[in-house]
Amino acid sequence: MSERERVLEAMVREAAAKGYEATAVGDVIARAGVSQQTFETMFAGKEACFLEAYDAAIDVLVAHVSSAFESAAGEPWPDRVVLALRAMVELFAAEADIARMAIVEVTAIGEDARVRYRAALGRFVGFLEEGRALSPRGDELPAETAQFAIGGATSLIFDEIRAGRGPELLRILPDLVFAVTMPYLGVEAAEAEMREVASAS
Repeated sequence: MSERERVLEAMVREAAAKGYEATAVGDVIARAGVSQQTFETMFAGKEACFLEAYDAAIDVLVAHVSSAFESAAGEPWPDRVVLALRAMVELFAAEADIARMAIVEVTAIGEDARVRYRAALGRFVGFLEEGRALSPRGDELPAETAQFAIGGATSLIFDEIRAGRGPELLRILPDLVFAVTMPYLGVEAAEAEMREVASAS
């Protein structure tokens, strides 16, 4: 692992453990085992380091979710969504620090972080838009339907992680499935998907 990677990893761990505001650059460089000078040659400051770590974490998450979604190519869209959401919550449950940094701590920073957060959520829109073709009202759905669905699911995950239940995220998988499929499938069909996921868990 390079020095830069060690610093980014240290930022993830420190921000998750203490919160972004309480994390000092000194904490990060001590954990990474690098000097202040080395840190300053790589990053303009704490926020720049955090944002780079955040971007890297989102890249990993998107790749993980995309792999799960694409592995079921040809299967019904709701089944592919279930696999994608399962991959997400399993990764977050296994990497609680990344989950906290990517979902909770990023909201504690300034506008640059909020822009990145919105952009990160936008990277998941493509997984949901296929559902429009399954909707009896597909042409009437608002253009922002996927963003609404993603926002609802993210809110559920945020509450669990903030409450310290990140390792138990698989428990809310049925709720997440309902949140992202309901705008497309309707309440009854989404409830059926939710029950199927719950019974399989």
